[in-house]
Amino acid sequence: MEGPFQIIVYLATCFAFFSPLIFIAVRESIKKHRQEIITDLATVFDIGDPAGTNLIPSFEFVKYKYFVGARRSRDPAAGRAEGERSTVWAEETRGKREDYSVIAWIIGSAPFGILAATSTFYGLSLLLSVLAEHMTEPSGLRWGGFSYPTPTGVGMVWLLGICAAFAGSYITALRSLYRAIKNFDLSPGMIANETNKILISFVLGPIVFTSIIWFGSQLVTLVVPVSPAVTAAAAITACFVAGVMPEVVLRSIIQRDQLKNFKREEEEVFRAFKITPVEIVDGIDSEIRVRLDDHHIHSTQNLAAANPLMLFVETPYGVYQIMDWVAQAQLCCSVGRDKIVRLWPLGVRTLFDLERLAAGKDPSKDALLLEVGRIILGEALVPLDPKDRAATAALVRASIELRLDDPHVQRLRQIYIAVGDRLGSKSRRFRGGGYRVLCRNRSRKGWICRGIRGERA
Repeated sequence: MEGPFQIIVYLATCFAFFSPLIFIAVRESIKKHRQEIITDLATVFDIGDPAGTNLIPSFEFVKYKYFVGARRSRDPAAGRAEGERSTVWAEETRGKREDYSVIAWIIGSAPFGILAATSTFYGLSLLLSVLAEHMTEPSGLRWGGFSYPTPTGVGMVWLLGICAAFAGSYITALRSLYRAIKNFDLSPGMIANETNKILISFVLGPIVFTSIIWFGSQLVTLVVPVSPAVTAAAAITACFVAGVMPEVVLRSIIQRDQLKNFKREEEEVFRAFKITPVEIVDGIDSEIRVRLDDHHIHSTQNLAAANPLMLFVETPYGVYQIMDWVAQAQLCCSVGRDKIVRLWPLGVRTLFDLERLAAGKDPSKDALLLEVGRIILGEALVPLDPKDRAATAALVRASIELRLDDPHVQRLRQIYIAVGDRLGSKSRRFRGGGYRVLCRNRSRKGWICRGIRGERA
């Protein structure tokens, strides 16, 4: 009995100590992999303009985020001609940020590893001590040189509450570090912040335990008799929750104090405003939402303002798929979630569909434009039979144009245009007159295409 349990405790302790180093190593691996993806994207989005007049900011932000430290062969600039590279060397090195040093990683990781390893070893040893009291041969689960309070005493329950608070905070810290390496924002400061949260859980654990054991149990007993075992279980569970959400517990304590002239958060404001989940976007289900949540995308507003190229690099989804999701989210944020379903039958799925509809002043589009305006603005502004049809159509166009000048909309439009330029003008619409294009026999210069008269493609 003694050997296997000791091995488990030792392995868990070693993992707790080396866990920040494991995440750092995974971060470096992810950085190299995504640098290769960005290099492939450079063939489409890297204009190579030394003057910087035609740069795509979305792609430049992606390069700035991942190409850190010394110049490597994976840098998109490394694939250019030697003479061209020399002309842009000064500009690119000036914008390149340095990665964190080894000393910074050690300083940030050492406190976390030591605190996590010590707490894991003591917590598992305490758990084995409790289990040993219910074994026929308890000596195999005990550690020499360790002494704990009696299992039926308040001291043992108090220690279990602190261990539960650590377990909650440590699990949350591992999840935060895993999310950080997926977003490539893991830093020594973040590891130190997670260490601080674990220390806060050690402080909140006894506070929550005391409030439940000494005060809460007495109040509950006056109404419904509760056994000490149930009270102890409730206290340990509350300590675990305090470890998982220390900020929520601290906020609850502050909001319930009796300090005068202290500004409090208005709860009615939180009830009045609700976020729109990303599942409302066509193509996103609950599983995809969970993966997007790891990248801090919790609502349609987060998705509407997200960088599509960054999401393509950091997620397994295709770039066209992500561009469509972001465009749908921008439409949802612009018109509201209760109206986008009514716009779908009219062929309006994205914000750019509204832009194409409002572009120009073709009278043949006025009927569809007024129907869309009636959904967006309501029948009070766009009646079924307007007296001045031209003025009403101008009102709808003006309302649509107001929705098209946000920076995140301009960024997505720039990406759309860059992709469209790479695809070529012939791919934007099928040609009329029964003309279709066949492409076959791919060569080094691309596909060999020829036009054929006949059935429309």
